[in-house]
Amino acid sequence: MTETPDRPDPSPVLHEKRTYRQRRLMDAARVAPVLALFLWMVPLFWPQSADGGVSSATAIIYIFVVWAAVIVLTWVLSVALSRITRQDPQDDR
Repeated sequence: MTETPDRPDPSPVLHEKRTYRQRRLMDAARVAPVLALFLWMVPLFWPQSADGGVSSATAIIYIFVVWAAVIVLTWVLSVALSRITRQDPQDDR
């Protein structure tokens, strides 16, 4: 008769705070271009009729505002990622 050895329950995976934040910021940096593409495509769904349509000037302003927001977002993400990667691993305690 074969007995199964007592195995300890698998412990939950816990990451260091710095590693967890770095991974989430990297995820955000990966999603940013997809979000930007989606936001740039929004004017394609606006009504184009002469009665209640959106003017092309409004659409162009929207596109440039999104463009500026994407620039700011990527700058913030890059600064945050560079700060986290420069931190000493001993600072997590």
